[in-house]
Amino acid sequence: MGHFLPIFILLAFAGAASAQELDREAEYRQNAAVLARYPDVPLALDTPALKPGRVNFTTQAEMEAFLAALKARVPALVLGSLGRSAQGRDIPYLVFTKEGLSDAAAIVALGRPILWFIGLQHGNEPAGGEAMLALAERLADGGLVSTLDRVTVVLVPRANPDGAAAFTRSTGSGADLNRDHILLTLPESRALHAKLIELPPDIVVDAHEFSVANRWLQKLGAIEASDAMFLYATHPMVHPAITALADGVFRPAFEAAWKAKGLTSFWYHTTSYRPDDKLVSMGGNAPGIARNAFGLMGAVSFLIETRGVGVGMQAFQRRVATHVLAAEAVIATAAADPRRLHETVREARRASAAARADLIVAHRLAVEPVELPMIDPETAADRPTKVPFQDSRAVTVTAKRPRPAGYVLLGDAAAAADRLALDMLAVCALAAPATIEVEAFVIKGAVKRINRESINPDQSAEVELVPKSLALPESTRFVSMSQPAAAIAAAALEPDSPGSFIGTGIVAMPAGTNEVPIYRADSAAVHSLRLGPLAGAPATACEPM
Repeated sequence: MGHFLPIFILLAFAGAASAQELDREAEYRQNAAVLARYPDVPLALDTPALKPGRVNFTTQAEMEAFLAALKARVPALVLGSLGRSAQGRDIPYLVFTKEGLSDAAAIVALGRPILWFIGLQHGNEPAGGEAMLALAERLADGGLVSTLDRVTVVLVPRANPDGAAAFTRSTGSGADLNRDHILLTLPESRALHAKLIELPPDIVVDAHEFSVANRWLQKLGAIEASDAMFLYATHPMVHPAITALADGVFRPAFEAAWKAKGLTSFWYHTTSYRPDDKLVSMGGNAPGIARNAFGLMGAVSFLIETRGVGVGMQAFQRRVATHVLAAEAVIATAAADPRRLHETVREARRASAAARADLIVAHRLAVEPVELPMIDPETAADRPTKVPFQDSRAVTVTAKRPRPAGYVLLGDAAAAADRLALDMLAVCALAAPATIEVEAFVIKGAVKRINRESINPDQSAEVELVPKSLALPESTRFVSMSQPAAAIAAAALEPDSPGSFIGTGIVAMPAGTNEVPIYRADSAAVHSLRLGPLAGAPATACEPM
């Protein structure tokens, strides 16, 4: 299907994106009493949008000029381009090493943890992108230079330049970039992932902003109080050692940094746009959300959001400073014990490649009453508000399935193999024709249309597994589950996984059949195959389990 989005996916994008824009279109002005709670943070920040008297956010041209000037001042920093957005705008990135290295293989060979920081996946959430500019100065010739003999840092200030230019959440094609990290339908996500493969992350911090008032005021009669919200990867197949490192080491570090500056924080949460729906949900477990996709790839992964959507430039310095403080804490914590971080990530990836446990096909989340930190919109007094809260960390598994040795891809599924390669998965090709025993996925009923924007999408297909003898032509594509990112393969290729290639229409069902062109193969079948790596894949990825 190439790189084009099916029509029904574009329509789903457009509908969800227009709903998401409500918070921006209905701009909310906080009064003086509220703003008094959110003064500037005593932190020197010298970026375009924080110049005295500034009344608008940093433009693309200003960002590019800022980075070019920084490069001219510090020639050793690496300034490059991930590629171009749908509308042709540049997506710059920066790499910081002590040695000023630009070659990815040489950077990886240093053996240091690689820390990624991504701003502005959503174009109307500018504080994260602005914080990346401030962070770049600190890494180039400021207080963070001393950490670069122990960690490598990669910055992407503006992942969605078209959205930033239009000040919209979505990309120029009307899609949510933050939901596209397994399907990879967008030039922006594909460009980002191409560099992630070259510089595999140990940590990814995704910088966003959250809605201050509109939905909350409508439903609860109060507005958000916290300066920051945060959440690590919560998909149930993220390796527990990654979760333990995120929750036990890095979360306390940035929470302490915020507290030291008088900033408050809480777990990330959101709610629907339906006035009668009072449920509040922690960020979801959909595998294609950036936070979860990076966690499934084996990286410590955080979403960090500041108090900004819908309020224009109010308290902008505080919002930017909040992101800068979190990033500095992550870098300092990683640099304090780089061996622990790097070895934990490597061991988690090795364990994921060696795993033989069942796949988690479906799960449910607990809902418990939780008191949200809110404030009165007029007086700014604290107004803690109890709500039913769906907790993404409180998972009960409802369906499992034995893990295959790998997946055979035919037809439209084989054409989608390039997406898997950008998800850190090696794809192999059959070197000679063969006939093997497989399990076929047979769809029971029609594939339901799903909302790609949902944080916890419903399963769109019900399947049964049917044994089958399958004749495979030469060059048939194969994806082994003996890979660190095996959980990504399962999320994409098991048809009833929420957000799968089949459920979203990335892989089309062959006409006249309800049999999916993706097949599960066991170890005996795989051992009978002659497999070779496609270009760029390591030969070991195509060896039998």
